[in-house]
Amino acid sequence: MVALHNIRRLLGCIVMTAALFLSAGGHLALLQGVAWATMIKDFSRSGSVATAVQKTFNGQHPCALCKKIAAERSHEEKAPVTVKAEKKAEAFVASKSAIVPLPIVRRFAYPPHPVVNVPERFFAPPVPVPISALIS
Repeated sequence: MVALHNIRRLLGCIVMTAALFLSAGGHLALLQGVAWATMIKDFSRSGSVATAVQKTFNGQHPCALCKKIAAERSHEEKAPVTVKAEKKAEAFVASKSAIVPLPIVRRFAYPPHPVVNVPERFFAPPVPVPISALIS
């Protein structure tokens, strides 16, 4: 049961990280890096690496992938994904399910702590030192 809980938690973290990565435009940044690496590789075949880097980043020689990425970025800027906060609040207040139930009030008491005698809790290390401690 514990292992299943850990797997669900790990899967939830992975999904949330992927959603954050995609919503922040990380996929476009990743594709842009691939496009730049490909451009440097292609331009270095006909000249030096310094010339290839200069051609890649001067903006005058974009590849087809760079053009698609630029078009996608401009499309994302024109169409915002989020709704303004005022509209969200108005929709919530206007809905009939806006009544939030009060939390259940129960008495709570911490369980009693185990009684540990001081000599049992603080003990001297074994003498002589075990061989397993010397190996690591």
